Amino acid sequence: MFLSPIELSVRQNMKRIILAVAICAVCSSIAFAQAQNGQQQQQQNAMNVLQSPYGGTTGQTQGMGIPSTSMFTSSAELYRNLQSQGVTIQPPAYDAPVDTNKYVLGPGDLVNIGVWGATPMSYTLSVTPEGTLVIPAYGVLRVGGMTIAAAKDRAVRLLGEQYKNAKITLTLVYPRTFYVIVAGEVKTPARYMVNAFDRVDRVFTLANLPKFAGDASPLPPFSLRRIKLVHPDGKVQNVDLLKFYQSGDVSDDPYLQQGDAVVVPREDFALGSLSISGGVKMAGTYEYVHGDRIKDLLEISQGLTRIADSSHVEVFEPNGHGGYAERIVNLDDSSSIDMPIPANTRVVVPIDRNKMDNYYVYVDGEVNVPGIYPISPDTTTLTQIIKLAGGFTKWASLPAAVIYRTREPNAFTPPQPTNPSFFTNRAADVSQEDLAYASQELSMRAGREVVSTDFLKLFVDKEEKYNVTLRAGDSIYVPQSQRAVYVFGQVRYPGYISYHSGWNSEDYIAAAGGAKEGAESVVRILKQGTYQWYKPGETQIEPGDLVFVPRISIKPELYSWNLFKDIIGTVGSVASVAVTAILLIRTLQGK
Repeated sequence: MFLSPIELSVRQNMKRIILAVAICAVCSSIAFAQAQNGQQQQQQNAMNVLQSPYGGTTGQTQGMGIPSTSMFTSSAELYRNLQSQGVTIQPPAYDAPVDTNKYVLGPGDLVNIGVWGATPMSYTLSVTPEGTLVIPAYGVLRVGGMTIAAAKDRAVRLLGEQYKNAKITLTLVYPRTFYVIVAGEVKTPARYMVNAFDRVDRVFTLANLPKFAGDASPLPPFSLRRIKLVHPDGKVQNVDLLKFYQSGDVSDDPYLQQGDAVVVPREDFALGSLSISGGVKMAGTYEYVHGDRIKDLLEISQGLTRIADSSHVEVFEPNGHGGYAERIVNLDDSSSIDMPIPANTRVVVPIDRNKMDNYYVYVDGEVNVPGIYPISPDTTTLTQIIKLAGGFTKWASLPAAVIYRTREPNAFTPPQPTNPSFFTNRAADVSQEDLAYASQELSMRAGREVVSTDFLKLFVDKEEKYNVTLRAGDSIYVPQSQRAVYVFGQVRYPGYISYHSGWNSEDYIAAAGGAKEGAESVVRILKQGTYQWYKPGETQIEPGDLVFVPRISIKPELYSWNLFKDIIGTVGSVASVAVTAILLIRTLQGK
């Protein structure tokens, strides 16, 4: 069959088009497959990077119906996957070198076997669930249940028979991971994946992490001193995390073992307590644990302060009759502090005043050089410190200046009221209703524990009796002069009124718009800083003072009507009795 040139050309073009379409389809399929594989590989890489080096689930719970999110079944698989993806394995943080005579190998431990001879060989292997290492070109080597040191000796002996004149090594590369149970008073009781170098505090922390983002629920009332670590063989070990947190002694925070259970009880001071106060860094009351010693209590309270008197420590122990037996202990005597003490013992560490050399006071406000200044105990006066601080600025308000005093350590100071009503109660001739109203107005101006003195009389009038002796921890505050008087209460426009020399309370009330209808005529002046109450005329109004106008309790109309009816009724009753009495007398006289 002969084709014309035109038909031949068309057929050739059709073949080219079909071939081109086929090539495009093949290329698209290959590209799509590569893209899908690359995306899966990228996701796998991301997941591998995000996975914890502790086996993929460290810190995640498995239990209580929550499925595991682990991608790996063993440390070896983790190690191989990370290596294949080019990710550097991050080993756990070790707090000490591995003790080869104590660490017992088990399933999941990652071990390196090296044969260093004419043809060096190195294998990184995982201990199988049967406790063996499967070594290429050799066979099976049993190491499970053996210490690292014993496994090394076994490897050198057995592999050395096959590889003559070669150096045999066995090294722990990565510890195995396993589950432990955390139960009791924690946020999330469950199983947690850990490794052989994790301690109790790790799973305790994991079990009390927020359950979800934004979880602000309070922590359970757990005990830190009576945690039980239950081993698979039934042995129970007491764990005192409070001592570990306070002293850093890792002996109070033991390593976890495969199959362990951590049981956290509820904190219960009814089972006994211990208290320590005075010259220690963290005084307080703590749970009692059987066998506690004074040494333990000192560790929990973070030890003595620099100014503690360790030679005369008072120890009060219950005598069994509702009282205490006191004894003096020298903390330098190890035999005294190593003896067990009973529950509810109280320890008082006195302060050695001769060791105190950090005497200083604070100066702030309108002085030229505010700051912290050293003082000599019982000798440095107020004028000396103000001189050291460069004197007062031109804006200083001496009438309002004050000295605040903190309570001395290890000394009893009766509590002082801080509610504004403490100050308003000084006005004995003002009604309780007016005082309550003033307390509300002064709720933001509550007083503080101050030293009695008068800066104005001391530094202007030179009255030396106001030159007080300062004590360690005193704070001197000199406020800025406001050049104003605060008028409040029953006035039309309460607030600050510019200070005018010679003005009395009536002038300031008038400047505040005058008193409202129903205002009392009893006006009082409160001195700034001390909040002492004065009647008008008893004191000169100074910048920073307060003028208070009380209010009258306005009774409702119904109250007035009822009062009127009661009066009329009483008068009528009296009149009726009187008339009856008169008629009775006349009747008797008529007889």
